[in-house]
Amino acid sequence: MNPHERNIAIEAFIQAKQAANEPYTMADREFIAQYEGAGGLASKGARGQGLLHEFYTPEWLCKKMWELAIHHGYNGGSILEPSCGTGRFIKDAPGHVEITAFEINPFAARITKVLYPQVKVYDQHFETAFLQGPRYTSLLNSDTTWLLDYPFSLVISNPPYGKYSGQYAPFFKKEKFKQFETFFMYKSLQLLKPGGLLVFVTSSNIIRSGVSYQGEKEKISELADLIDAYRLPPVFKHSQVPTDIIILRRK
Repeated sequence: MNPHERNIAIEAFIQAKQAANEPYTMADREFIAQYEGAGGLASKGARGQGLLHEFYTPEWLCKKMWELAIHHGYNGGSILEPSCGTGRFIKDAPGHVEITAFEINPFAARITKVLYPQVKVYDQHFETAFLQGPRYTSLLNSDTTWLLDYPFSLVISNPPYGKYSGQYAPFFKKEKFKQFETFFMYKSLQLLKPGGLLVFVTSSNIIRSGVSYQGEKEKISELADLIDAYRLPPVFKHSQVPTDIIILRRK
């Protein structure tokens, strides 16, 4: 069974479980935890937006990023995961901390809820954190966000890559972000408390792009200092996109 076929089987399994309103056994949890993003699986028959954005982070890299977060001073406090997939970063989080997560793939969001029932998982776009609910058709008037655990002590994630677009992009046109990576970085920093950490694995273009994203990087530098970074070899299945670990501290 190739990864796409396994994903389809897991999606069908989740739908059957929901229809029957059945609880998940330990074996069920182990099965659904094998779900992978659709990124790079076009040759296997996968379709949809996930082909561009769903590259789930290898477990070894999640562990390394947690080590870096702790090394640079994270010692507790609320955590935000703005693009959580099936919760691979959540798996290694310390116990007894409040975690808020966003995920737009409904199956991945459901898997995270099943595997980590203590986490607040919103199966909606990260941008809605800055919009007026419940319809999310306008920006908040005064508050930064409606998220209860704001401000956060740590944001840790593998955000989507590529040209920033989508149904909520028009609300943020004035901020002039061209890429998902820089948009997620900037908006996540807005949700951090002073001294809080952002730990992202992201496209190498952000650091090595010269003046291409200069305006975006200047906006980010107004909110945070770059305190560490690492160039990585190709780390995602079905992709040769070069990536970096970037660590920022909120001013």
